[in-house]
Parts: sequence; C-alpha cells; structure tokens
Amino acid sequence: MFFTTIMTKNRQRILLYFLIAINGIVQLKAQNNTSSPYSVFGFGVMETAAHAHNTAMGNSGVALPSEKYLNTLNPASLSNLDSLSFYFNFQAQGTSNKFIMSGKEQTNFDSNFDILSMGFRITPRWGMSVGLYPFSSIGYEINAQSDILGSTSEYPIVYEGGGGLSRITISNGIKLWKNLSAGIDFSFLWGSTDIMETADYSSLSGMTISNTRKWYFNNLYLKYGLQYKARLKNGSLHAGATWQPQTNIYATFNQTIEQDESTTYYDEDQSADDVWLPNIYNIGLAAQWNSGWQVAADYSLAEWALLNHSSTLNGTFHDSQTFGAGVSWSNPNNKHKRINQMNWQAGAFYTDGHISINGTRIAEKGFSAGFSVPVSDLGNRLHLSYQYSIKGTADNGLIEERYHKFKLSFSIIEHWFAKQKFY
Repeated sequence: MFFTTIMTKNRQRILLYFLIAINGIVQLKAQNNTSSPYSVFGFGVMETAAHAHNTAMGNSGVALPSEKYLNTLNPASLSNLDSLSFYFNFQAQGTSNKFIMSGKEQTNFDSNFDILSMGFRITPRWGMSVGLYPFSSIGYEINAQSDILGSTSEYPIVYEGGGGLSRITISNGIKLWKNLSAGIDFSFLWGSTDIMETADYSSLSGMTISNTRKWYFNNLYLKYGLQYKARLKNGSLHAGATWQPQTNIYATFNQTIEQDESTTYYDEDQSADDVWLPNIYNIGLAAQWNSGWQVAADYSLAEWALLNHSSTLNGTFHDSQTFGAGVSWSNPNNKHKRINQMNWQAGAFYTDGHISINGTRIAEKGFSAGFSVPVSDLGNRLHLSYQYSIKGTADNGLIEERYHKFKLSFSIIEHWFAKQKFY
C-alpha cells in the first residue's frame, strides 16, 4: 500500500510537470526562433536540439551515455538509463543576435522552447524516450530593389519568411552485448512556412502586389545509432556513431496573389515536388575518468550537395563538415554538499556551412560553457549553457551574424520503481 501511494504521487507530480511544460511551450511558440537572413535557404536554420550539457561541450556527445540526463544526439545512449528511474526534461533557449553589413548593425532577440522529453527503461537492456523538438526555423526580412524591364528605373521589393518544422520522436536504445548498444529514432516531421514577396509599384501605378506561398511539409524521418564502451583502469572509453538517411519530405502549398491587401487575384492550393533532407553521418569519441573529468569530440558530414533547394537568393549547396569538442568536470569527493555536486562544461565548434553565396561559404565557429546544479537530493538538476558564435562574413556585401545563445534545462529524475524498505 505504501509503495502504491508513492507511485501515485510520483505520477501526479510528473503530470503536473508535463502540464506546466506544455503551457510554457504554448507561450514560447508565439515567438520567433530565428531572425537569420540565411534562413531564406532550404528549410532554414537547422536546429540541433541538443541538451544544454552537450551544447556547453561544443555540441559534442555522440559517444556519451544517457545517465544523468537524456542525450538526444544518439538513441543508442538510452540503453544506459537507470532501470529504477523516470527521466523528464524541459529546455528553453534565448538568443541575442547582432547582424553586421556594410558598417551597419542591427540587434534582435529570439526565444523558444527547445526540448520536451521523457525517458525510462522498459527492460534491463531496453531504454526508451519520447520527445518534442524543433527541427528547423525560418525568420527573415530582406529589402531589395528590382529593375523595371525596358527601363533604368527600379522599384522596391521585400522578401519575408517565417515558420519552421518540428518533430515528435520516439527513441529506442538496446544493449546488444555487454559493451555494445544500438538505437533508432522514429520521428514524424511536420510544419509550415510562409514565404512572401511584396513589390511596391506605388511610384509607377499607385499599387502594391504581394505574392504569398504557404508551404506545408510532413513525413517520417529515421536516425540510427551505435555506441561502444571499453572499461579502463581509472574510467571508461566510449565511441559512437549515427546515420540519418536521405529522406524526401512531402510538400504542398497555397499561393495567394493580392493587390494592396484588399483585392485577391489568385488563391489556389497546389501540389509540389518533394524536397529532400541529406544523408548525415556523425562519429564521436569520449572518455570518462573516476577523477570526475569527461572529454568528448564529434565529427559530422552532411551531404547537401546532392540536393536541390529553391530559394529567393542565389545560393549554392555544399557538403558540410562540422567539428565539436568539449570537456566537463565534477568533484568526485564529498558529494554531501550541493556545491560539490555541480558539473562544469566548456567546448568549441566549427562548421564550414552548407551554403555559399557569390562563392563565399557561410561558415560558423564558436565556443561554449555551462554548468549544472542539483536542486534536490533525488538527482533533479538545473542546467545552464552559454554559446557565442560568429556566422558568415560582412565581406562581399554579405551579412555577419554574432550570437549569444542561452539554454536553460530542467532535468527531473523520479525514482518510481524503488520499493521502500522498513527496518
């Protein structure tokens, strides 16, 4: 009877956490997740949806196990979940942006939810999680001038875009042998984007014409993972790999052409060719020592060059390579004090980018740091990560973006299945 009461209270508590998180998502969804002008290309800015711990370690962690948090980078990590615990994680992020072009600067702030997930062990060898994550984001406004045919005159035109894709993912990690685990993510992608072109002919004919396309996307998306662990005298060595196969995304759109937002010339639903996501390969190495140190390094290859994506601007897609590495440390001694249970992380990353404009690759580099602190004696932790990055360049008439990104993550570990002992 006592055990049943504890289980019921824990479930009620988790339900309360879940409802609070859902309410937070509703509030945060009302805000943009990006303001990057480079989101005009393809599906926009691709979201990593990495846990704050991994973000603080330079977005690395393909080889790290899921122990004190749910590692979203590799489904195979779920085989390491504690068999007596239920894991819940809610994460939000905020980004302060600065855009630099031709000596001019503009600042902006974006915020949104990042992760809502829960995980648990089904059998001694099988761990599972269910999560809701952002997948890509679009948010831009570009002002340009267009030539009038047969004339030297120009008229202003504004390109705007917003929206993005999300995914709901069921992840499974199974321990095949003592030190080898495999995993798979089953994701359903869905979302919509609004792409608008507004031509101002007021100086010529006194009217404005807008051409709006609202795109709808959906399909299943898979990710496979492996992890291997080798025990060392004073710790352990880990290796991991994931593969996301090339996937077609079903697409339809509605096109509307209006004059002065009052007269509609055209409003039709249309089918469209499928768009594609590339093959993405990730490999990683990690090591953990009994002294409290942990290091990780990842490499990623995304084969964007095989795909064709239309966009408003003239850009070329390339295969992209990404490198990330990080370190973390926690004091292995005197665990009775909360300050000694804190975990500290730092890292750096670089990607050469999958887009070039006028022959210039839009690369990105940055560094990160973070910490986590326990908020209860049961293992619940608050994680905070900070990331500074520079994307693109202000040369050749392009835009340099500078980001300060913060992630706040709350990880709850409920010990549902541990029976109370009496003495």
